[in-house]
Amino acid sequence: MDKNIVKPITLIRQEFVDTLVEEINNCQLPMFVIEPILQDLLDQVKAMVQKQYEADKAQYEAQLKEVEG
Repeated sequence: MDKNIVKPITLIRQEFVDTLVEEINNCQLPMFVIEPILQDLLDQVKAMVQKQYEADKAQYEAQLKEVEG
């Protein structure tokens, strides 16, 4: 039996959060050092999300033009 089981995104997300928390707790850095690191990561993620949004929007609009035109 060849059955693909896909892990739900909610479980993947929680595992990611748990891993981050564990790493933060075990890194032996004080929180005043960790905070700007996390802020930098958040800024990078926000930029990537915006870039992906713009690419998705452009692709969608191009597909609409193909259908309409």
